[in-house]
Amino acid sequence: MLSNREGVRVTPGRMMVEVTRLPGEGCRHHENGRCLYEEHLNPGYASGYRCAVLARWESAFDDFLVRAELFGVEQKAVPDLWDRQFQRMARKAFQCGEYEYNADGDVPACIHASGGLCRLRLPRCEGRCRHYQIEINEEQA
Repeated sequence: MLSNREGVRVTPGRMMVEVTRLPGEGCRHHENGRCLYEEHLNPGYASGYRCAVLARWESAFDDFLVRAELFGVEQKAVPDLWDRQFQRMARKAFQCGEYEYNADGDVPACIHASGGLCRLRLPRCEGRCRHYQIEINEEQA
């Protein structure tokens, strides 16, 4: 099997040609081999892309607010109570099998987290597709 510079593989003696896609690098929807097109099209719609750790923390916070309201906790006391509960919760295991610590990252300090999303949950980029758009930096604009 031979390959030329355009990414076309040709089998000698046969008329079969397999065309491979160009990589998705440089696309505004491409991030670390994953495709953000659906997320850019409809932010937050696909809940399956969300970081599981952050989603659990948000759910726990919502539950906490409901309980605080039911028990008639004063507004001034709520932040301190939540801070204590959150500190306990954050010390526990994150319950995510894909979690990898990133010292430079924002909460939850995982290398896969990006803007509240888990990169591993995003679909893999298959290469340049009909949604490919060149990423334009502010310096270029």
